[in-house]
Amino acid sequence: MPSRAFRILQPVARSDLLKQMFASYAKGDDAGFRRVAEEVISDERRKQHGVLADQLQGLLGGPPAPRPLNVATMQPLPKGRDDVPLVHIRSADATLDDVVLKPASRALLEELVREYRSASVLHAHGLRPRSRALFIGPPGTGKSLTAEALAGELGLPLLTVDIATVVSSFLGETSRNLAAIFSFCSRGSWVVLFDEFDALAKERSDESEHGELKRVVTAFLQLLDGFDGRSLILAASNHPGLMDDAVWRRFDEVIEFRCPTQAEITSLIDLKLRATRHRLPLTELARQMKGFTQAEIEIICRDALRHAVLGDRGVVAQDDFDNAIKRMEARRLAIRRARA
Repeated sequence: MPSRAFRILQPVARSDLLKQMFASYAKGDDAGFRRVAEEVISDERRKQHGVLADQLQGLLGGPPAPRPLNVATMQPLPKGRDDVPLVHIRSADATLDDVVLKPASRALLEELVREYRSASVLHAHGLRPRSRALFIGPPGTGKSLTAEALAGELGLPLLTVDIATVVSSFLGETSRNLAAIFSFCSRGSWVVLFDEFDALAKERSDESEHGELKRVVTAFLQLLDGFDGRSLILAASNHPGLMDDAVWRRFDEVIEFRCPTQAEITSLIDLKLRATRHRLPLTELARQMKGFTQAEIEIICRDALRHAVLGDRGVVAQDDFDNAIKRMEARRLAIRRARA
């Protein structure tokens, strides 16, 4: 038997859902409208109103097909000096099924997706969904791809902040650029990615950094604290040790990315070859690629597939991968020499 507290809160939650739905429709927020509509349908199923739920689902239709963003319907993009856009927006081509993740990380990301979709219900019960996540780990370990996968999972555009354009040598301009970005994001629903985040969030106690950078960190923290838009805010850092202590506390979750294990490499190769005929020993291939990052493994797989296609063969072979692995090893050696 549900508690009295729940019976009292339930009508409030329903009215809140309806208000959210009408507000999304008025703003032309298709993703937001569908998200709340799905929650209404789920609510009807919980009440054992199966026929009504099926009818509503039929009217809503299936998941929307990916489509290009209609830029004409958007507000003008925020721009910095010389009229250069501060952000880039695109539709996501991946979902969580396109990423190989550690089980704990996968479960956490699925929870973030579920909470975002059920935000109205959580708000009605005085709770806030987790909406800020920090991705840390070496380059090429899947941080940016995972951000795209979350956008694809939620049916939201991926908005990537162009850090190189945002950070300016002119006094106060970086903070103004950040304010323009947060203002823009508040007028829509996005998955927002601050890539190379350590460039913005460096430790303020570092004596080697000038006062302007310290003011930038403070401005970012204030803007993040004051942001109440319907977006998922992600930040990715290759050098988390450089970041200010206060930055870590602003994120609901911190997810670490590492080079894949041999089992994860096997899964990744299998994923990349899912639409291709082959008789390859995936476990042995994974052993050959031990120590490679996820990005490097993806490059190897694409290289092998291209080699098979240009060889006019319908099946990708071991030789294709052997040659691709050798090219990647040569590339890694060239990079190490250049950095020495």
